[in-house]
Amino acid sequence: MKNQRLATAGRILISALAGIVISFTLAQTFFDFTSRAFIDQLFLVIVPAAAVFVCLLYLLPVMGKTVAGISVPARRIVFLWALLAALLSFLVTHSLSLASRPSSFIYYSLLTLFSLFILSLLLTLPAASSIQTILEAGGQRRVLGAWLFASFFGFFIAGFLDNFYTSPIEIILLTLLLQAALGVGGYFFMGRVRRVAGERLFDAIVHGALFLMLAGFIAWLYQADRRVALFPAEYFVMNEDTRGLFAFVSLIALPWQAWMHIQLKFSGFYNRIKHTKVYAYVSANLAGLSLALGFLVLYLLFASVANDPHFDVDDIYFDADHFSYRIRLTTDNWRDYYWRSVHPIMILLFKPPVDLLGFLLKGNKLWGAYVFVALGGAMCVYLAWTFIKSATGNSAYASLIAALLGFTASHLTFGSLIESYIFLAGSLLLFHVLLIKDKPLPALVTASLATIGITHSNFAQNVIAFFTVKPNVRQTIRFVATVLVFLVLLTLLNNLLYPDAQPFFFVPSTLQAEQQNLFPLNELRIQALARGFLFHNIAAPTPIFYDKDIPFIQFRFFKPEIEELSQYTLPIQTVTAWAWLGLLMFAGALFLSNIRKNPHLRFSLALMGCFALNIVLHLRYGKELFLYSPNWTYALVLFLGLAWGSVSNRRWFQAILLIFLSLLIWNNGILLLTILDVLGSQV
Repeated sequence: MKNQRLATAGRILISALAGIVISFTLAQTFFDFTSRAFIDQLFLVIVPAAAVFVCLLYLLPVMGKTVAGISVPARRIVFLWALLAALLSFLVTHSLSLASRPSSFIYYSLLTLFSLFILSLLLTLPAASSIQTILEAGGQRRVLGAWLFASFFGFFIAGFLDNFYTSPIEIILLTLLLQAALGVGGYFFMGRVRRVAGERLFDAIVHGALFLMLAGFIAWLYQADRRVALFPAEYFVMNEDTRGLFAFVSLIALPWQAWMHIQLKFSGFYNRIKHTKVYAYVSANLAGLSLALGFLVLYLLFASVANDPHFDVDDIYFDADHFSYRIRLTTDNWRDYYWRSVHPIMILLFKPPVDLLGFLLKGNKLWGAYVFVALGGAMCVYLAWTFIKSATGNSAYASLIAALLGFTASHLTFGSLIESYIFLAGSLLLFHVLLIKDKPLPALVTASLATIGITHSNFAQNVIAFFTVKPNVRQTIRFVATVLVFLVLLTLLNNLLYPDAQPFFFVPSTLQAEQQNLFPLNELRIQALARGFLFHNIAAPTPIFYDKDIPFIQFRFFKPEIEELSQYTLPIQTVTAWAWLGLLMFAGALFLSNIRKNPHLRFSLALMGCFALNIVLHLRYGKELFLYSPNWTYALVLFLGLAWGSVSNRRWFQAILLIFLSLLIWNNGILLLTILDVLGSQV
């Protein structure tokens, strides 16, 4: 009886003390305690303290039973994790102000820490039995790995989204959603990594090296972007006001992830997931999807600077119309300034996705456009991976070829600029992926509508590929006719939904606008064609700087108006170009030696046909050939990927590709750095 009274007295004392401390801390932190009159201060502390006291008085016995029902190791984990959550959350929130606060801040800090500890303990204890179960099953490493996965990637995702979702409740809900979704993904990812490392160690090493290179390039580009005063760095790191809340919710999420994994596993949910088409697709394509997400971040970093509204004219970057596209996609002024018919339904294809992304970003259409173009570049990487994986069955080799495409000068540039060319490359890649997977005609027609709708002349590439792979005249005519019929209908719809967006492609007079882009075929242009189609699109040379016509310096690789062509002037550029030439020659030799036993000969010929078509189209057309390079760079890289297929499983060749990718990153990083330095000098 005496022990019971002592326990009751202790419970009352603890509840009262905790209630007062928590109430006082809340008043000091959130409710402007110091500016109030004494009587108001008194009631502001006592009334909430009484409410907390009553709650704790009834909760403490329940907490005691919970603690008594778990093992000593589980108890230690619960109490230590609650303490760690409180301490780390406090340090993250107050790290910048610890040195500048007066001595009274120590008293305030202790009260805050105590309040956070009580709150952490209250939120952690209900999951204590799940921690006990995980410890008994030996699954703590996988749960911890899943939580680290969710916290790491959640930090960057939340760091981007906290610029749009700013209120505390939005941050809490966003963090919980990321912890739940990424926690489940991380749980499966940990198992997948363990299996791959055990079964295909060298493949795991190749993928690990690729992701380290990509992560290093992303980190380097982030620092390089900071050279430009306009770079919105806050979109790529978490805001200070968000960090403490994100840290606290994420730390509290760990024990609840143990609970979640147990519930999902024993309810059979995880087994049901494994039998879904979505899981099968993600599992089979995880390497390609992960690589594409990495490139999405890389392209978004450069896009946030290159497309800044400060640079408010076209033709800055290799004759691209990034300013016009930004205006057309992010405002209601969607009319084509140059009144050209070569992009029949571009607005219909591009503007709704930008509007949707802008809606998800709480009305910010500018960042919706940035994300949209970066998604286009990432899509190209993923589709290249899918094509090579389908052709060779080798995931590591497919990742190397996809990374090669993503790191090219062409895709680094146009995967970041608000323009149409990266999406044209994506639609052409999609068509070839559907072909190699032997998809039915409706799927091929749909992909072709994207191609012809973005730039109608490039539909010829789809026709060449279709007829080469499926040499049936009647079927080809049916394919072409179906695409053209739907294009006409969609063009009418485009101009009904977006009046005067651009002229109709089937009105002959509208083609006259293209006459201004015709140039004579001379010796310099022949050199530009050879370099532009085989070298400059892959490994960037030193750009030409042109400071006339517009308020900003223009970047060019080929400037026929002044008869200038870029050269490889730096040692790294020369080494990279020669290494690329060696890889080209090796691919040519392998293609010719294996031509009779090439299982994908028709696709190789189709890609060669698409490449040749672009050469013919640009014999006279186009001022800056690099502007159009996404139209053929994909064909060149895929052709090489097929040609190297006979040595794709050789470790020495995969090592060579890794070394070359390192050179390519260095070389093309210089181009990005040069552009950023020049832009920074004009801000």
